[in-house]
Amino acid sequence: MAALTHGCMNLPLLFARRYLFASRTSRGRRQNAIHLITMISIVVIAVVTGAMVVVLSTLNGINDLVERIYSPFDQDLTITPSKGKTFVTDSLDLSAIARKAGANAASWVIQENVLLQCGDQQAVATMKGVQPSYIGMSHLADHMYSGTAGLSGAQGATALLGLGLKMDLDAPLDDGVLAPLRISAPVRGRRLSKFQQGAFERVNVPVSGTFTINMEFDTRYVLVPFDLAAHVLHYNGEANALELQLAAKADPDKAAEALREELGPRFLVRTRYQKNALVYSTNASEKWFTFVVLSFIGLIGAFNIIASLTMMMIEKRGDMATLMSMGAPSRMVRTIFFQEGLLIVGVGAVLGLVLGLVLCWTQEKCGLITLSGSVVDAYPVKVLWTDLFLVLVTVAVIGLVATGIPLRALDRRFLQATRPNAPVGS
Repeated sequence: MAALTHGCMNLPLLFARRYLFASRTSRGRRQNAIHLITMISIVVIAVVTGAMVVVLSTLNGINDLVERIYSPFDQDLTITPSKGKTFVTDSLDLSAIARKAGANAASWVIQENVLLQCGDQQAVATMKGVQPSYIGMSHLADHMYSGTAGLSGAQGATALLGLGLKMDLDAPLDDGVLAPLRISAPVRGRRLSKFQQGAFERVNVPVSGTFTINMEFDTRYVLVPFDLAAHVLHYNGEANALELQLAAKADPDKAAEALREELGPRFLVRTRYQKNALVYSTNASEKWFTFVVLSFIGLIGAFNIIASLTMMMIEKRGDMATLMSMGAPSRMVRTIFFQEGLLIVGVGAVLGLVLGLVLCWTQEKCGLITLSGSVVDAYPVKVLWTDLFLVLVTVAVIGLVATGIPLRALDRRFLQATRPNAPVGS
């Protein structure tokens, strides 16, 4: 009895598999047309599934690229004054803050626009004064184009230039005598009309190295020691920010919230994502907008399944009448075609998933699509298992919608007409 029950439960699946994978040798033109439409449905589902995997993985790779681009200069947490540009460093207990946030390293930061000169060349840049710990926090040694990642040398304090600035200024390395880098900045509180040349502070410093991260940073930033920046800008015991590097497993959001409670409203505590909220939110919005568009395309493409099932139900009306005359309930017959639709979606989804993963792996290893003139040679990709799960769930829902809902109308039109006791002409 159990075997019979089990066989009845598997009967719809056996019929569905037979209809889907039946040999083409004995088919007529109508059957070949049904088979063609079915194959088209599978191909559409596969292409949409593969496109979802590739697009989501590519956007994940771009997010990682943005993370790598901003991470050298924007640390995990940044503390700035809620009002004004500067604050007194003694107003913060650095050791207590580091302990509260679970930080591995910290650096006071001074950041201001300055004028750079070298020989006859000059450029406006953003001077960032940092402490020696910042070099390790930003992993700047991994981004050096020439020279060394340090802010001091035999001649004393040195500067690190972005590659774009170095090329614009034609500044040589380790030359603090014949062609030093001159940094000029206006002194706070001094009017140009009154003090003339005395309204600017100037200092000469040799260039110890050149870094390259991206075009924006390479043409904008010059790194100098914190004390040198304070001298140029006449900051007496003041800073613009305190940047913290957290432990590897620390949660930046939780650490930021803990510091906000500790420091109160006088200071702003922001994570790297909050400092660059527009960039990250734009990437996230683009990812989900693209996913919705592809899902909509998949939903439209999945309606090929309706055409395939409709033609198959017309073709198999004789089989349905035979089954129902043998006592098979209409529910079983309906289940055959429902599982037929699910098989089409399932086969297409698996093929598309494999196709997408193969394309992502090939792009990652071989760089099929290149990015000339960019910070990377090829489009970055990063496959996340959560995205794969989301794609499969979405395709499954599309399959259920495209298969289940139309079957009710098809059931009334075809199945009821094939009942043994159905009136003639019904």
